Amino acid sequence: MKRNKSIFGALSLLIISLSACDGKQPASADTLPSPTSLSASLVNPTSASLVWEDNCKDEDGYYLFVKGSTGLQQNRIVLPQNTTTFLAEDMLPESEYRYSLQAFRNDGALSLREDFPVLKTPAAEKEPEDEDPSETIRFNWTEVSGLSLPGDVKVYKTEEPLEGKPFHAWYASARCDGAVEFKVLFPGDQKTLTIDQQAEANEKCLVLINGGIFSGKFLRPIGFAINDGVQTPWRVSEDEDKIRIDREYWSADGKLHPVSRGLFGVDRSGVPGVFWSFTPEHGTVYVYDKPIPSTAGETVCPIGSTSYPCIPSSWIPFNAITCGPVLLKDGKCPISNEKTARGYWETNYELWADDIFGVTQHPDRTAVGYKEDGTIILLICDGRIASSDGATTLQMAKIMKGLGCIGALNLDGGGSTGMWVKDRGHLNDLTGGNRPVVTTLGFFLR
Repeated sequence: MKRNKSIFGALSLLIISLSACDGKQPASADTLPSPTSLSASLVNPTSASLVWEDNCKDEDGYYLFVKGSTGLQQNRIVLPQNTTTFLAEDMLPESEYRYSLQAFRNDGALSLREDFPVLKTPAAEKEPEDEDPSETIRFNWTEVSGLSLPGDVKVYKTEEPLEGKPFHAWYASARCDGAVEFKVLFPGDQKTLTIDQQAEANEKCLVLINGGIFSGKFLRPIGFAINDGVQTPWRVSEDEDKIRIDREYWSADGKLHPVSRGLFGVDRSGVPGVFWSFTPEHGTVYVYDKPIPSTAGETVCPIGSTSYPCIPSSWIPFNAITCGPVLLKDGKCPISNEKTARGYWETNYELWADDIFGVTQHPDRTAVGYKEDGTIILLICDGRIASSDGATTLQMAKIMKGLGCIGALNLDGGGSTGMWVKDRGHLNDLTGGNRPVVTTLGFFLR
């Protein structure tokens, strides 16, 4: 019986560069039996295993031909007789390799050349960027025990100081592509209910937090929400101009600017995303990877379109909330404490009032975000009480990044902030009352 031998690329084998040799016909009238059952597979991104069946009894060896996607030349490797395997190494990333095999005998006899399946190597992995400690805040979180929640849903708490000041915060996490789903609730046009009331009206609710900022005058979201594909009613001002506040807003300079609101949501399959959104007409929502750069004191920008500020994403929100500012997009914080020459916030593209955007404001806060694996994070913190000094928008961005989020959105805060958990009720301080809100969002049994 013939013994198989594994020959590795590290062996000192004769490699002869050929400019031709693409034909399948042998060079001699004597034809040797061809190798069969040729297979090729990657064993790692830069190496491949070639295997075949040796059908010759008197060959002196094999020619292994290899041609890379560079296409400059073809190489021929000489292998010993009775060889049935070869390990190709040092393959280049994002390349195509074509291997073929031919038996030979020293008297000139050859077999037909047989082809292996074409191999394609993957792209090289990117080196992870070193994390800037100044962009991340991490705590020691303790899981809240005694909760009657599915295994995929976890709730955690911390009472560690935030940059030297007292701080209480909670976050809930869940994957929402299985038995648990993410939903946005809207109790009805011009109607407000507390977080508790909205949660207890839905028997499938597991964890619920407050949603976006809303108008106390119109009792509608500043921006919009989407519940199971249905957008909340269009909000129109009562002045004679009938301004559509979902798509334009008065900034601190007194001018009316088009505004792209930050948006967090999931599509119909449960895939989360953070974008900037624009509604040219009710029922039409564009979601962008960058905002309309509206800035107080600067020239009024064009309205959002199918090409401005960029081509909209193909991602379609099914349950979503708008608010802001966006805290994280693709792992980066898009806001700063820089001001323009006229004294307005340079990155307040969503035109929020100073008590919302202002990077020195540290009230109760609420945020929502997601991790690279699709896990959704709901975060709240107490503020304006002795035991918890609250957080700024920049601190919330750093906390969400510390939790592993790559996308995050600031939500309504202050007296609206709250987290309700099934069979436990409110987790946070309710000093000042339990404010009715327009929208809520959270985790539900599917």
